[in-house]
Amino acid sequence: MKAHNKRKITTYLNFKKFYLILPSIFTLTTLTSSISTNYNSNTQEESLRKEIIESNTETEKTLKNLERAIELTDYGNYKEASNYYQILDTSAVIQSNDSLRMVMLESRSFMNKVLQRFSKSLEDLLAMLDYYTKQNDMNNIAKTETLLAEFYRARNLKELAFKHLGYAEEIIAQGGVDPCNIAYWFSRRAACETQFQPNTDNIVFFCNKALEISNTECSSYTEALIYNELGFTYGHTEFDNEEKVISYYKKALEILEESNRMRDVATVIHNLTTYYARRGYFDKALEEAAPIIELAETNNWHGVLEDLYLLKMTILYGFGRYKEAYDLSRKSYLSKVQLMNDQYAIDVEELQAVHDKELAEKALKEAQIKAEANERALAYTVVSSVLLGASTLTVVLLFLRVRRKNQQLNLQQAAIESTNEQLSHSLEEKELLYRELNHRVKNNLMVLSGLIYLQQEEDPDGNNELYTALRNRIQTMAIVHEKLYGINSSKNINFQDYLEELVPLVFNSLKKGNGHMPFTIRCKALFLPIDKAIPLALIFNELITNSIKHSTPQSLEKGIVIQCRKENNLTIIEYSDFGPGIKGSGQSGATGSMGMRIIKLMVMQLKATLKRLPTHEGLSFEIRF
Repeated sequence: MKAHNKRKITTYLNFKKFYLILPSIFTLTTLTSSISTNYNSNTQEESLRKEIIESNTETEKTLKNLERAIELTDYGNYKEASNYYQILDTSAVIQSNDSLRMVMLESRSFMNKVLQRFSKSLEDLLAMLDYYTKQNDMNNIAKTETLLAEFYRARNLKELAFKHLGYAEEIIAQGGVDPCNIAYWFSRRAACETQFQPNTDNIVFFCNKALEISNTECSSYTEALIYNELGFTYGHTEFDNEEKVISYYKKALEILEESNRMRDVATVIHNLTTYYARRGYFDKALEEAAPIIELAETNNWHGVLEDLYLLKMTILYGFGRYKEAYDLSRKSYLSKVQLMNDQYAIDVEELQAVHDKELAEKALKEAQIKAEANERALAYTVVSSVLLGASTLTVVLLFLRVRRKNQQLNLQQAAIESTNEQLSHSLEEKELLYRELNHRVKNNLMVLSGLIYLQQEEDPDGNNELYTALRNRIQTMAIVHEKLYGINSSKNINFQDYLEELVPLVFNSLKKGNGHMPFTIRCKALFLPIDKAIPLALIFNELITNSIKHSTPQSLEKGIVIQCRKENNLTIIEYSDFGPGIKGSGQSGATGSMGMRIIKLMVMQLKATLKRLPTHEGLSFEIRF
């Protein structure tokens, strides 16, 4: 779609340039015909011709700058692209032509989104939406609503992403929307399904719908996005069908490389090498990753570098090349540090904004005191002038002075308002930084889980049950950090949602045959901070693991039940299954197993009480804290 936009820019500007010059040519012809009656006509003609040439040069220069900015953005050279956007922002051609300005805003908002300058990206998108709404341009409103959905998907805000997809869908249903924009909408709907509510049938359906209505004229980038989405989806659902998975990734790479979108190429290569590594094709994975790592290092793509370093580290660790793996872990850490430094720059800006605000408030107070003094001086002067019959000129001069001071006061008030707005943006970025930290912790935990999985695969005679238990405990903590990354408040976790994700995860890692296990969870009012969520999550991981490991086909069909309630200031959670229970005496059951010792330690950390409840069937525990 970006390449298509550039073609539209070129065509549009060529026609625009012609129509800008046309009136001047007409005027020049008129002037030429009157040379015999006007002594200065030669001079006027030369001056007008010069003005036309200068106007033409400025338009051509703006065209080239805009095309170059888009090319650099598509490639991933954001530093140089930013310089061009700064020039374009002050261009008279851009400012006087709304259509060109919309093209610039769309490209710049994409760049700022990738760089996580979310406030700037949103500012450009909202400016586009405001303009198209005033023009009642339903086609471009639908496109902009889809771009807003993609923006909120990048920020992991599910409700807002689907909300804007819904707005765009309503407009598409009315008709009149360009097929390219419809295809892009289907591709972003598939991406949101993958990220927020993965359902293979839905994802494949939306991808195929996009391919059906797309065409080679306008949607090569959209097609690349779709092929990458299909490769990712089939790579998880049809893992053994490697010909199918790889073919989709290769199609995406062919399109992206042809259009020189190398930053997107790096993302697809990361997905492909991850699949190779999971299949055990470590040599292929290293071969694919090497050139793109070099390219990412050259262009300082720190985000993708961190992921590529971690992937290569995992592969080298599997080969037993521990020294190289360690060096890559250091590189990954440094890439993360660079990302964090970029985020911490926000804090520096915030401190600067606070300092500027304090200076502005101090200046405002001084200005108010001076203004009050000047107003009193004016009043005294007027009275004195009336009483003493002094010249009214003094009154006029003093009045002008007060007005000038008041104008300065208004400027200072505007500066304070601007500073407050900057502070608001800084606080939003700080919140994003906190959530990003949780995201990185989750990623590191998943890498650790992956390393244990590789070790398990290389150790067929080892204790598979121990490996699985270790991975489940790590993933249990990783989900907590994933939930913290996904919520707006960044404070409390909805434990109902957490348990609904944890139970299938544990069951899938331990299930026997093709059986399934139903579960009932009634904890909708339970919201916990991270210091309580993690120990409680580990307790439930061990209880669910025990229920599945010791289940019979009959007890597995009955599943498990988890219920929560409040009594005064206490939270009470009951856990029940229908299996054979735990052999042992005492209210908390057997004490020798590792799982039960973990439960007891976590109960102590929660400062809670654990009580085994009497039951005719299965196992039942009560936790109070």
